[in-house]
Amino acid sequence: MQSSLSERDIVVERISWSQVQIYTQCPFKWKLNYIDKNRKFTDSIYTVYGKAVHEVLQHYLTVMYDKSIKEADEIDMPNMLVDKIKHFYGEGVKNADGEHFSTQSQLTEFCVQGAKALDWFKKNRANYFAKKNWELLGIEVPIDDEYNGVGVLGYIDVLMRNTKTGKIKVIDLKTSTMGWKKEKTDPMKRGQLLFYKKFIADRYNVDISMVDVEFIIIKRIVWDKGDWPVKWIQRFEPPSAGVSINRIFKQVDLFISECFNKDGSYKTDGNFEKLGVNTKCKWCEFAKSPEICDKGKA
Repeated sequence: MQSSLSERDIVVERISWSQVQIYTQCPFKWKLNYIDKNRKFTDSIYTVYGKAVHEVLQHYLTVMYDKSIKEADEIDMPNMLVDKIKHFYGEGVKNADGEHFSTQSQLTEFCVQGAKALDWFKKNRANYFAKKNWELLGIEVPIDDEYNGVGVLGYIDVLMRNTKTGKIKVIDLKTSTMGWKKEKTDPMKRGQLLFYKKFIADRYNVDISMVDVEFIIIKRIVWDKGDWPVKWIQRFEPPSAGVSINRIFKQVDLFISECFNKDGSYKTDGNFEKLGVNTKCKWCEFAKSPEICDKGKA
């Protein structure tokens, strides 16, 4: 007897690290986003700025490694940043049906602060991105793989290899108002690169110990501390030994077991609990939609 649903008809869903983060934060929020398709992402000045800074730095690094440091240094990064912010802001307003979410003065403020950070980066670039013995493997490198019966989707901001040691480095670019403090101890925040580390090791057929991970955090605001040098860039290398990686994949395994059927489709009858009012509810995109979720109300 032929099944009413062939293997070809089964939808195998894909996971991203952001899904694991959302589910850990609130299972019901994950359900609203991915099963009920109630995604409500809207841009903000912070997302616009982050995307713009990413593209400017990634362009600089591409020119630097593919051509020369001299050509990269000739890039007018502040003006490129302004153009990118205008572009992404225009897209955000269009997606919001013409509704503006920032002001001209705020946009100017972010452009000025970003220009200072990029200028500092150019002068101190060698402390973060050396060219000798390093090659650029890719920018926005896709992770399109399979794990535990489900697809995996993600993108690596910068992927590099040391031509002398053979070690591979996975780099994630982040923008932050004043740098990371609490984020450094947040396992879900730093877990993204540990998750990707396994797939990169498999792709390049190297031992997982040959893959390093690093966050490069670009600050928007710094305070002059007098005798102490002011740094606009913060580097953070999270613990990435076997224990840390195993902990992350246990979290991923739990997420998959609670959200997916064995055929890779969503478990629509799962128990997706509302975790109750917490400090993160007010930032949730469903906080102002009581018809969908009433937990955002104080």
